[in-house]
Amino acid sequence: MAVIHKAKDNSVKSILAEPELFAEFLHNFIPIDVLKNISPSNIEDISERLISLVSEQKDGDTIKRINLDDGKSLFVIAIVEHESKVNFRAPFKMLLYIALILNDYEKEINKDEKITYTKDFKYPPILPVIFYDGESEWTAEMNFLDHTEMSDIFAKYIPKFGYELVSLKDYSFVDLAEFGDTLSLFMMIDKLKTAEAFSELGKLPKAYIEHLKDIEKRSNKGQRQYDS
Repeated sequence: MAVIHKAKDNSVKSILAEPELFAEFLHNFIPIDVLKNISPSNIEDISERLISLVSEQKDGDTIKRINLDDGKSLFVIAIVEHESKVNFRAPFKMLLYIALILNDYEKEINKDEKITYTKDFKYPPILPVIFYDGESEWTAEMNFLDHTEMSDIFAKYIPKFGYELVSLKDYSFVDLAEFGDTLSLFMMIDKLKTAEAFSELGKLPKAYIEHLKDIEKRSNKGQRQYDS
């Protein structure tokens, strides 16, 4: 897949639509063992039929179904926050997506028989992730319970879920280079917002620069073969 030469024309929003890069995103940033062996072929994008039910705006949110090798499934919600200000509504949007995903899943598996009505049935896990590339600290509540009034009194009845926060400001260029993959390059491009950031590029290991050149050569070669 020739992606390097299109780097400046892409944003993280479109990058996470690519199965290969989404797999790298999970491998690099989400510390959950079951995700370490996920391959692009395991990833199914179901964003189109669900996200429009929450928002008419194409705001970069994506929903993936991960089909595991043992036949089980899990879902990943990734919300991309590009704004300079923290979006305090993000946890509520997560709640809406979670309800839609489970409702959609129910319709699918109840098509032939009402499996979800049985005692042994269990719903699939859903992993909510926020990718934030703002310069300020992310200060929204990390659990929906804490985003609800009188949570100390009604805690038993309030949905309790957290989410993974991937804040790009917490990763230096050297940190990203250690991943050594295509996604790391896109993340670096996303960080290039100031003159100081550009100066940090000089600290990148030479081995990583050579690695990127190899990726570029393979990408260009693949593109030429595709065009021919």
